[in-house]
Amino acid sequence: MEASPPRRKSRPPLLSASIVDSLPPEILEKIVSHLPLRDAVRTSAISRAWRRLWESAPGLALEWDWGADTDPAVAGAVLARCSAPVRSFCFDLLVESFWRADDWIPLLAAKGAQILKLNFSGGAGIDIHYMDASIFSCRGLTCLHLSGGCEISAAPSGLAGFPKLTCLSLRKVGFPDNGVRGLEALIAESPLLEVLRLGELWFTQDGGEYDHAFEQWTIQAPNLRILSITSYYYYGWQIEELPSIEEVEITSSDYPTGYDFAKLITRFARVKDLCLEMPCKLREVNVLEGLSCSFEDLKKLTLQTKLNILPTILSTLHLLKNAPYLETLHVEIMSGGNTQEAEVSVDLLNAHWIGSSFANLRTVIMDSIRCRPNEMHFIEFILFNAPRLRELRVLPIPSFPRSIKANGRFLREIAKYRKASPQARLVVTCHPVFIMHPTSPFA
Repeated sequence: MEASPPRRKSRPPLLSASIVDSLPPEILEKIVSHLPLRDAVRTSAISRAWRRLWESAPGLALEWDWGADTDPAVAGAVLARCSAPVRSFCFDLLVESFWRADDWIPLLAAKGAQILKLNFSGGAGIDIHYMDASIFSCRGLTCLHLSGGCEISAAPSGLAGFPKLTCLSLRKVGFPDNGVRGLEALIAESPLLEVLRLGELWFTQDGGEYDHAFEQWTIQAPNLRILSITSYYYYGWQIEELPSIEEVEITSSDYPTGYDFAKLITRFARVKDLCLEMPCKLREVNVLEGLSCSFEDLKKLTLQTKLNILPTILSTLHLLKNAPYLETLHVEIMSGGNTQEAEVSVDLLNAHWIGSSFANLRTVIMDSIRCRPNEMHFIEFILFNAPRLRELRVLPIPSFPRSIKANGRFLREIAKYRKASPQARLVVTCHPVFIMHPTSPFA
């Protein structure tokens, strides 16, 4: 007998448009509110019932990708047509359209926007957008991200901060006239702040000139978990106790003479992930010699430092000695010219390490290696004192000789070093790429 053909599984009947249209309007609006903006607007073509549904969908995300070729007039028209609260608004403005931000912000304040991200692309010199004080009327904001080239004017009396703000990110943003005090008030008057990122800010005097003689001001944010300050210039920040802090990034090298760098980082005693640039202008002294706190919770440390200056090397060691449970260490070697001011031997490093331990260190990354003596001694020092090390990753600078012969000499030199961990493997990332097999460490 011939086998009967396999039966096809019956497909469930598709829902007709009339069935979907019969759903309560609030259900339809909720569906639309979870769609990406482009798809939400496209629902207007489904049927008559959907034609203007997106306009009243609560919590719609009006987000356009950075660099997208979107007419800002279209974004403004979409915003104006929304009659319900808006969850977020994100747009990348070109110089000729900076002025539109002043039209959008009052509408966003009225619609209870929670997230606002504006990038002023190409803003520099005279192409800076001076934001209207109406930005402080957006009292429902939970996230504010401004970048590119804008200045925030003084806040109206009693409206310095945002009562619901949990994330504040400012990059290439200026504070005219009110200077650092305006920024201080903005942070202090946002009591729920958990994430603060400040990058390449500037401050102007009454005459409009840039000011690098900063008065001291204080970051007051008791709920802060993540703090990032990236700037060449130190612009006077002081930090109060941060009982909830978990991650910190401070990359600035231009501290004034006599600055108490040790006092600054004692504020981060509870941090789990720390990224620091060691001060390069305070090179005459060990800036962490007075460091008294221990970083008991610190698991990951990223250091931008120089290994050609003895006080800076000692500062690096002093910080490492105060991080007993460190698991990951990333050392990015900063350029310090072609000269090495003092050669530091492994014996000297070990002498300063007496009584300390890398007992929990698993991963070490040495970035921007030039294979100078101090750098090689530091690698040898790490290998000798890290009994649980699993991986040493070395990333030479791009100009490092790429020939197999040159790289072979480099590997053979490291292979001679005494290692506390027999399981450690060496990974050299360059061109060509060398990866030593983990079963034959440093073969």
